[in-house]
Amino acid sequence: MDQAALRFASMAADLEYTKVTVIVDDHSTERGRIFFEKSKGKLRVMLAFSSPAEKYVLFQDGKVSIYRPKIAEIEEYSLARNQGLMEQFLLLGFGTSGADLQKSYAVSLKGEETLDGERTVHLELAPQSAQVVARLARIDLWLSPETWQPLQQRFTEPSKDYLTARYRNVQQNTKIPSSNFQFPIRGKVRTVRPQGGN
Repeated sequence: MDQAALRFASMAADLEYTKVTVIVDDHSTERGRIFFEKSKGKLRVMLAFSSPAEKYVLFQDGKVSIYRPKIAEIEEYSLARNQGLMEQFLLLGFGTSGADLQKSYAVSLKGEETLDGERTVHLELAPQSAQVVARLARIDLWLSPETWQPLQQRFTEPSKDYLTARYRNVQQNTKIPSSNFQFPIRGKVRTVRPQGGN
């Protein structure tokens, strides 16, 4: 895993996010693509959702921008105070060494499991920081034993609600065009910076 972390530079994959609200048994799923690039200590990530609604989420230069073409609006938020948390959650496992995981989590090996016919190694992570524990009770990672990158992540909140991120058709260390980290702006778009967004 440590060797794979050193080699990791980029990835592109089909993405499926499923949010489960346990108390009302509600499942909502968004599908699209993820593009992730790590270069010279800088990260940029684009989530390009195509269904159920077109939406783009860009993490870059210490801020997150969300573009919703349907309402012709971009929301911008600063990540200045939460950059570390964002990187821990969204990017957990991508280019992360085993040593780095053990700095922030108590790591348990749950064994091997199969996801859609693919062999995976299942790790369960218990956060050690009180700041993280307030938001997440635990994190599960299903890693490919070939690349040691996640094929699935699950983030479980103290309420037992959880978000599952599933990655398919993963291309690692592939050249990603810069255009994949730009919003496909159409027409006139309004940019808003909600309170706390600066």
